[in-house]
Amino acid sequence: MKIFAGLLALFAVATAGSAGAGVAAVGNTDPASAVWAADPGGDGTQVDAGLPVGYRNPRSAEEAVRWALGQVGVNRDAGHCLRFVNLAYGRPSGPPSAYLVWTRSNPNLHRFTGPPPRGSVVVWSNAIGGGHGHIGVSLGDGTMVSTTSGAVSILSIKGYADSAYFGWMPPYFYM
Repeated sequence: MKIFAGLLALFAVATAGSAGAGVAAVGNTDPASAVWAADPGGDGTQVDAGLPVGYRNPRSAEEAVRWALGQVGVNRDAGHCLRFVNLAYGRPSGPPSAYLVWTRSNPNLHRFTGPPPRGSVVVWSNAIGGGHGHIGVSLGDGTMVSTTSGAVSILSIKGYADSAYFGWMPPYFYM
C-alpha cells in the first residue's frame, strides 16, 4: 500500500497544475482549501484553529506575522529560513530542514489551492535551498516574510521557485 501511495504521489508531482494565483503545486488539490482561504478577520485566528488538537506554538499566527514584519530589513539568519520561521512562532529550534516541515506533517494539514492566509507557512521542496527547501511566513496577500541572503525581506510567493512550491499549511513543526 505504501508503494502505491508513493507512486501516486510521484504521479501527482508529474501532473501538478497551477494552484492559487498561478503557482504550481506539488500534490493534489483539496476543495476544503477554499474554507481556509477565507479568513474574514485576516488576523491568523483561522490558521491557529487549523493546528492539530493539543498543539500550540508559543506565538499565535498574528504574533508571528508581527514579529517577522519587525525583522524586515535586518540582516539575520541568511540561508537559514527555517530558523527564522521557528523564531517567528516563538520556537527556539525545530526540524532540521524546511521541506521536512511539509513531508513529516500530517497530509491533512497541506493546502494546495487558494491564497495562503496570513500567518500560515509556505513551503518549497528540497529541489531548492541546497536540498533543504524553503519556508516563509505568509502575509495573506500573496507575499511572505522570509530570509534568503542578506536582510529579511517581503517577497512574492508567486515567482519564488514556482516549480518547487509544495503549498501552505498552518505553522505545525511536528515537534
